[in-house]
This record gives sequence, C-alpha cells and structure tokens, in this order.
Amino acid sequence: MRHSLAIRLLAVAAIWLAAALGGTGWLLSTLFARHVNETYVRQLDNQLTSLAAALDWSPDGKLALTRAPADPRYELPYSGAYWQAQAKGATLRSRSLWDAEMPATVDNQVAGSHAEIRPGPNGQSLLVVSRPIVLASADTPVTLSVALDRTELRAARQAFNRLLGWSLTALGAGLLLAVAAQVKFGLAPLARLRQALAALQARRERRLGGAWPTEVVPLVNEINTLLARNADALERSRRQAADLAHAVKTPLAVLANEAGRLPGEAARATAAQVEAMRRQVDRHLARARAAGAASARGARIEAGPAAAELARALTRLHSGREIVIEVEGNGHFAGDRQDLIEILGNLLDNACQWARTRVRVRLAEHAGMLEIVVEDDGPGMQPEARELATARFGRLDESAAGSGLGLAIVNEMAALYEGGLALGGSDLGGLLARLRLPAGQA
Repeated sequence: MRHSLAIRLLAVAAIWLAAALGGTGWLLSTLFARHVNETYVRQLDNQLTSLAAALDWSPDGKLALTRAPADPRYELPYSGAYWQAQAKGATLRSRSLWDAEMPATVDNQVAGSHAEIRPGPNGQSLLVVSRPIVLASADTPVTLSVALDRTELRAARQAFNRLLGWSLTALGAGLLLAVAAQVKFGLAPLARLRQALAALQARRERRLGGAWPTEVVPLVNEINTLLARNADALERSRRQAADLAHAVKTPLAVLANEAGRLPGEAARATAAQVEAMRRQVDRHLARARAAGAASARGARIEAGPAAAELARALTRLHSGREIVIEVEGNGHFAGDRQDLIEILGNLLDNACQWARTRVRVRLAEHAGMLEIVVEDDGPGMQPEARELATARFGRLDESAAGSGLGLAIVNEMAALYEGGLALGGSDLGGLLARLRLPAGQA
C-alpha cells in the first residue's frame, strides 16, 4: 500500500466512509428507536387515559369498568397488551393477564420518557406506563398501569436496521466507486507523465511537452531542466573529446613523418606504433560521438534504405571480386543515422572482406528492437575467436583492411544504444553477425 498513491487514497477514503457511514447508521438507528418508543409511549398514554375514564368503583367497593376497552387484545390471554388497576384492597386487571399480575420489578427506565421496561408473563419484555389516579366516586388513589409487549418494537427496529444497513452499504459502495473514479481521473496526469517519459526513453522526444495540470507543471519543468543540463554537459564532453583528439592527431602526423626518416626496422616499428595510436584516437572519437547520439532523443529512421545504400557502395568498392549483397526486409532505428551507417557499414565491410561471392543482410523488428543479421559465405570464425573479435581492444587480423572501428567498437556502440552484437555460424558457410538496436515506438 505504501508504494501506490491510488491504494493510499482509496484506503483513506474507505476508512473515512466506514467511520462516517457507521456513525450515521448508529445515529439514525438510535433516533428511530427513540421515535418508536415515543410513539408507543403516546399510544399507551392514550389507552391509559381511555381506561381511566371507564374505571369506577362499584357499590360493593370493587373496581369495575363501565365499558369494555376498544383494543380486543386485552381479552386474549398473553396477547402482549395488558392493563391493571390496583388500589388498597382492590385489584382489577385485563383478561389477557390471565392468572398473572402486572410485575412490579423494573428492569430499566426508557430514556427521555416516564415509561419503564418490566418483565412480563411467558418471558415477555413489557413497555409499561403507570399513573396514579383518583376516581370521582372515591378519594382512594388507584394505580393504573398499561403495558405492551416490546417484541413489536424490537421487530420494527430490526427491520429498520436491516434496511438501513443495506442502504448504507450500497451508499458506501457507490461512494467508494465514485472515489475510485475520482482517484483514477486525478492521477491520470501521472500516467501521462509516465508515457511521456517512456517516449523519452524510446528516443522520440527531447523534452516533456504538452499541457499539464498546475500541480504537475513544476515537476515537468524540473525534468526538462535536468534533461537540458544533461544534454549541455554531454555536448561539452563531446567537444572536449574532439578537441583532445584533434590536438593529438597533429603530433601523430609529425611522428609519422619523422618515422619515415628512420632506418629500416626502426621506421617500420615506429610507423606501426603511430598507426596503433591513430586507431585508438579514431576509436574513442567514434565512441564519444555515438554516446552523445545514443543519449539524444531523435526521430526514428528507416534502416532498410541505409542498408541498401551501403550495399550499393560496397558493391562498387569490391567490384573486382563480383560479390553479391542481398538486402531483405526493413525496420526502424531510434538513433542517429550516421551511427547506423558506421555500425552497419563496418559489419558489411567486414563481411565483404571475407566473403567469397555472397553477403546477405536481413532486417526485421521484434518487440521494439531492430534486428539486423549480416551473413557471408566466407571461411567463418571459430567459436573461441568470436569472443576475442568483440572484446575490447580485440583484433584478429592486423593486416586486414577495415573501417578502423572493428567488431569490438560495433559491439560497444550497440551497447550505448542498449543493444548488442552476437556472432555465430551462418548457413551460408561463413560468419553470422546478429545486431540488435532500439527501434523505438511507432
């Protein structure tokens, strides 16, 4: 949960909704219970008043009703509706009490009213209203009590609580869904920001653009500022590397001229060392430029035309050997076109040097990567030599002509683009070089 803003917001909303709806449910249930109690207490007060009006002393000194109560439940044994009139030496009760008397034990007092809760016959819980009255025919005080079984009250309250519970649950679920939609809508700019960063990673954009909410704009500005600073620092490093290489090349040229004046073996040894230093300078220059291009966010370029262009140029270059270069397929490269020309040119030139009559180039895109397979029908390369060919400073044949970069440089330049180079055997009989470079997103 701590790693997801959406889950955090939903969790907080769920806790708040549970507390709010739980408190609301408790309050409504309490208010409803109080309302029901008050309604039944008023009903009992009315019945007590009606009974008091019908109650009188008989000539023989007994309590009697001048008319029958309107509620028929008073005539049914243990019906749940009871009344009792009690005075000194005289007691009169409803037939519904049968052979029992109105209990005097009080279990509880109903809050906010004069009603009481008492135990009743057959384990009933009674809501009782009692009032002392004095009849007009005598001064003897009479205690008149009216009771009602609380089962009806509890059933009404339980039905209300069930309906209230389902209603609040549905309300809570609806509100939580609304909060989830709000969270998704509110965090949508972060998803857009992730997609914009993915576009940067795919080297299709140089900065984060577009319209952003006010809260996200400072973050976007900071990212753009950081990208600009990194680009400036990278450009300065490339210029410094170029300046350094230029400064070194002049002394190397002087040394090469001086080496020609030396006698015999010393001249050849010195010239070889100067040439080795020149190759290293060219090598690091290519790496510095490739690093800058790989970090830059450029457009996608088609690799098929570049491969066809190189094939035509190398066919003319090796016209005396009648080498056929076949180019199949197409794809896109997310990077600098000149880097693709250098990398692919080195692979094709290497294949043409060792091929007998045929070189085949196949291009395809798979899972966001451009795959270029270069094969020849030459003598091939032993498995132990393949690792050396792509290793740093590796060179198998010092006498062979080449682009000056070597397979190791191709491997390093591909790695700068988060790709790679793998060597293997070709079904044509020679070497197979499988190059993978980022294709970017369409």
